[in-house]
Amino acid sequence: MGVLLEEGLRYPFRGERSLDLFAIGGLLGISVSIAFQMTVAATSTLFAPLFVAPAVMAVIVLLGYLLRVFDSTLTGDDVPPGFRPLRGLCRDGLELLVLSAAYISVSAAIVLVTLVGLTRAPIDPTSAGFMGTLLFFGASTATLVLALAFGYVYPAGIGRLANGRRLRKAIDPRGQRPVLTHVGYFTAWVFALLLVVPGWAFLLTALSSATAFGVVAAFVTFYAHVVAARLIARGYQTATADLDR
Repeated sequence: MGVLLEEGLRYPFRGERSLDLFAIGGLLGISVSIAFQMTVAATSTLFAPLFVAPAVMAVIVLLGYLLRVFDSTLTGDDVPPGFRPLRGLCRDGLELLVLSAAYISVSAAIVLVTLVGLTRAPIDPTSAGFMGTLLFFGASTATLVLALAFGYVYPAGIGRLANGRRLRKAIDPRGQRPVLTHVGYFTAWVFALLLVVPGWAFLLTALSSATAFGVVAAFVTFYAHVVAARLIARGYQTATADLDR
């Protein structure tokens, strides 16, 4: 297990052009941060849409690269892929964006239905404080459980997308149970989670801080997500290989 994590942490530095890889990935992250901050600053003006477009394009390219990392891992490549050809990268990024939006929409709908169901429960005015606490606890627990479930099932959908390039099949979580219950997938997912959670913290810093630390955070965010993609792809690869035997 430790070998898997160590291999994942070293993965982005393999190959002869690792510096170019970090330069492109980090600069794309910085461009997203700048565009986001400019959009927030120009929210009350007509110029906000001008900054949204480049941010979305950079996000699509980054998502496409993460899918390419997943795909190259499944094909047995131990060296990080490049960003070219860019056209295919944008196509992959759009597919992953649609897949992500589908999973997020379903999760948000379930949370909304849960919240509506909780708020419709009859509340005794004499116990409003207790009921308010109970509703908050129930909503928080439901949201946490759903977030973990989403985070666990979603990478398997990415694996199916990378493996078969069928978006409709990747969105449907049915048939993924053998992968989701495989110990190799679970182990890789836990290791990837240890990288993604700090990566999101650095992402928030990069989006909100126009400082030198914000610039560094953009590069760290890129590194964390590339390693996480590599780890979860290795777990998905192990699970599917065992199932094919």
